[in-house]
Amino acid sequence: MQRIKDFREQKGLTQSDLADKTGLSLRTIQRIESGQTIPKGHTLKVLSDVIGFSRIDFKSHSSQVTNEQNDQIRLINLSALALIVIPFGNIIFPFILWRKHHKDQIVNNAGKSILNFQIIWTLVLSLLLIISPFIQNSLQLSFSLIIVVLILGYCFNTLMIFKFSRWIRNGMLDRLKITYQLL
Repeated sequence: MQRIKDFREQKGLTQSDLADKTGLSLRTIQRIESGQTIPKGHTLKVLSDVIGFSRIDFKSHSSQVTNEQNDQIRLINLSALALIVIPFGNIIFPFILWRKHHKDQIVNNAGKSILNFQIIWTLVLSLLLIISPFIQNSLQLSFSLIIVVLILGYCFNTLMIFKFSRWIRNGMLDRLKITYQLL
């Protein structure tokens, strides 16, 4: 986070000095300054006490996303709809777009979350498709369970992509990240 780095440099502190003053590890300070971690809970309290910013200042500053970043993240998310036309397109196209923009920390983190969700969804759907013939046989169903599972899986993924796109557009990246991490 640039704000913490600026404060530290303005006071003539090294990362180690700031770690000592806050009681946080050097690695935590490095992760926060590089944007890999957004301070929360105890870390946020300690930093705000030492630096003199309110917690609200930290949160509002850390969650500012430019329109360009927002568009890139939305494009990565919407590119997962390629699954409708191309098998594994939900992984291939977001991966290509993420690699193109991964140097931007905010886009990188959101892109990783999107890819994680798509990979997990693909694995779960594959597993369900593998076991559905056995379930169909054991329950002696007269319809093709594979088709039902496939259609429901595609509908679920499509709905989630549009829901995440709405969250991205409304600036709720934190909610997006939490949802992806729950899966």
